[in-house]
Amino acid sequence: MLQLSSAPGKGFWARHRWKMLLSLGVAGAGYAAYRFYEAHQKQLVRVEEQAADELVKNQLQAHFENVQRISDTTTLPFAMHYLRSRIMEELDISHLTERLLQGKGGDSSALTPKEKLDTWERIKILSFTRTVSSLWAMTLLSLYVRVQVTILGRHLYLDFARGTDDAQLQAESDTFSRNGHKDFLATADYLATYGITALIMQMQHAATEILKEKQLKDPMSMDQVLQTMLEISDQFMSLCDDNSWINYLVPENANRYAQLMAVSSSGFDDLSLVMDVRKLDQLMTETRIVLASDDFRNIMDMSLRKVADVVIEDLGTQVGATIPPSGLPLAKLLARVAQLSSALLEEPSKNKHIQTIRSMPEVDLFYTFLYANMPPQT
Repeated sequence: MLQLSSAPGKGFWARHRWKMLLSLGVAGAGYAAYRFYEAHQKQLVRVEEQAADELVKNQLQAHFENVQRISDTTTLPFAMHYLRSRIMEELDISHLTERLLQGKGGDSSALTPKEKLDTWERIKILSFTRTVSSLWAMTLLSLYVRVQVTILGRHLYLDFARGTDDAQLQAESDTFSRNGHKDFLATADYLATYGITALIMQMQHAATEILKEKQLKDPMSMDQVLQTMLEISDQFMSLCDDNSWINYLVPENANRYAQLMAVSSSGFDDLSLVMDVRKLDQLMTETRIVLASDDFRNIMDMSLRKVADVVIEDLGTQVGATIPPSGLPLAKLLARVAQLSSALLEEPSKNKHIQTIRSMPEVDLFYTFLYANMPPQT
C-alpha cells in the first residue's frame, strides 16, 4: 500500500523537480537582493544623516565666526571709545597735579602741609581707582560683548535651523532694528552710559580701604603694585553682594531700559519707536544667567589676572632697570600708575590687552561651549 501510494508523488517530483528548484532559487535570490537593497538603503540613510550632521556643524562654525566678526569690528570698538571718554572724564586728576604745582610758589596760593598731604592722598586713591576701574571695565566689556553676540548668534542660527526659508530670513534681516536684536547689541553701551559712575564710586571705596595703610614715602616694588591692584579688584568684588556687579553691565529691567532708550532716541516715552521689549527681555535674561555662572566667573578672574600681569610688565619697562629691589617711593609711581589706563582703554584693534584675553585658550573654550549649550529659552 505504501509503495502504491507514494509512486504518484515520486513521479510528480521527478517531473517538476527542476522547476521547483528553479523557483526556490529565484525566490532565494530575490529575497537576498531585497535584503541587500534594504541594507544599502539604510547605509545611504546613515551616510546622508552623517553628511547632514557635518553640514550643520560647518554652518554652526561659520555662523559662529561671523558673529565674532560683528563683535570685533562693530560693537566693541564703539563701546570702548565711549567707555574711554567716560573714565577719563570721571577720573581726571590733572586739576590735582596742577594744584600741587601752583602750591609750590611762595605767594598766597601756596598749600599748607595738610592741604598738600590731602591732595597727595587724593591723587593716590584716584590713580589706582582709575587704573583698576579701567582694567575691570575693559576686561568685563570685552567678555560681555562676546557673550552678547554668542547668545544672539545662537538665536539667529536656531531660527535658521528650524527651517526658516530665504524669504523669511531676508524679512528678518530687513527688520533687524525692530525685533530686539539690534537693541540688545546696543546694551554694550550701558556700562559707559549708565553703569560707569556707580562702578567708579564702588571701586574708589575699595581703593580707599586697601590703600589706607600704604604711605606715600613707602617703597613699592612692581610685584607690590600688582598685588595692590589685585587686592583692590578683589575688595571691589566683595562689595558687590549677590552678583550686583552685573548691574553695571546689563540693565536690570528691560522695560525701564527701553523707556530710557526711547526718550534718548526720540524725546518721547514711546517704546514702539525703539524695540521689541519682550525679545530684549529674553536676551537680557539669558545674558544674566551666563554672567552669574561659575564658569563665567572663572574666566573673568583668569582674564583680570592675566591682563594685570601684562600691565605690570609694561610698568616695569617704563620705570626701567634702575629701580632698586625694594622699589620706588609710592609717590613717584602714582603718575605712571594713572597712565596705565590709557593703554587699557585703547581701541580694540590696537589694544594688546584685549588681544591677550582673546588668545587665552580657556576663554575661547568657554564661548565654544556657550554657543553649543545655550541656557534653555523661556
